[in-house]
This record gives sequence, C-alpha cells and structure tokens, in this order.
Amino acid sequence: MVQKEDVTADGSTPLYQLLEKSLQRPHLTEYTFQSVELLVLSPSTCVPLDYFRREEVFPLYNLTFPSLKVNKAEVHYQILPSLEVVELFSLNQQIRQTVQAIYPDVEIISLEGRAIETIANADRKLQDSDVHFYGMIAPKNMLICCFKEQRLHFATTYTVDNDADRLYYIMGAWKNLQMNEQTQALHLNNASTELLNQAKRFIPNTIVCEL
Repeated sequence: MVQKEDVTADGSTPLYQLLEKSLQRPHLTEYTFQSVELLVLSPSTCVPLDYFRREEVFPLYNLTFPSLKVNKAEVHYQILPSLEVVELFSLNQQIRQTVQAIYPDVEIISLEGRAIETIANADRKLQDSDVHFYGMIAPKNMLICCFKEQRLHFATTYTVDNDADRLYYIMGAWKNLQMNEQTQALHLNNASTELLNQAKRFIPNTIVCEL
C-alpha cells in the first residue's frame, strides 16, 4: 500500500517547523515503521568511486554549486555500488535534525541517485555499447546523465523550471559530450510536448522514455 500526502508551505512558517508538525500527527506517530527513508531532491553530482576522497566532499560540492552557499554539515554523499560512483548532494541541516529527532535511524538518500539507478536499469536493457543520453524532468530540476557500455559516463542536475532553459542545458551537455544528432538518441522522461517538439528540431531521434 502506498499513501501520499502533500504539505504546502505557507511562506511564513519555516520548512523544518512545518515538517515537524506534519510528522507528529497521530496516524504517523502511532505506527511503527520498519524503516524510514528521507528522499532529498537537491542539486547533485557524481564522482567515480576510484577518485572519491571523503575529505574532498565539501570543497568539491562547493566548487560544483557555488551559488548554493551550503555549509559543510549540509553536504552528504552516497555510494551507488552498481554504478561504481559516489553521489554528492546537500540537505538543510535543520530539516535533517528535525527528521532524525523523530526517526533516529532514518536513511538519507538522494532522489537523483535513485533516479540514476532507475535509468541505469533501463539502459542495461538496450544491450549495446553506444553512448545513451537521458534527461529526466522535474518541476524545478532536471537530471541529465549518459551511459557508455552500460557504465555511468556523466551525470549532473540543473536548477531549471522552464522548457527554454531545459533545452539550453540539454543542448549544452549534448555538445560537450560530443554526441551525434544524426546517429544517436535523446531519451526524455516526463518532458512536455513543447520540449519534445523543440528538441526534435535539433535531435531528430528524440524518444519518450518511460521509467
């Protein structure tokens, strides 16, 4: 059984207080959960496992996303073992402390990491050695990743909320990765009709990717 509840911020109450109030409702506090996961949606980037150094997590994240201005305690990492990479992401410290106060054993997981693993599973089914380019669209974020010979070749997220900018970042990554629009495909998940049509102007083989 899956139960989903949306909580809308009112703009005046701090998010961590709103979260604390939501988590303390009886139908949650009276139930014993076997496990609790906190899925975090924040800009993330990946580092090959062979090059990962724990002491470099904060400076690398800060260098990648300088405009976020996060502190050291807000930067987290998770290993994606099947992909042999480490994902770096951030989480507001007050949000983390609020959840851990109620669920001390909560597992903090990046939603983008889960998404990359989901795309990786779909990519393995293609069973060829070509480079595959994927874009997963969310309301205010976009994940772009590429797989080469079923191994993660590139992955990053962009903070973006409109199709014009989404297309700009897609084409920028496509060019930087030296993709060939005549022979290779762009796989888009959760894209609007407008974005699909615009992308097809530049990359004819633009495919709707259901995950």
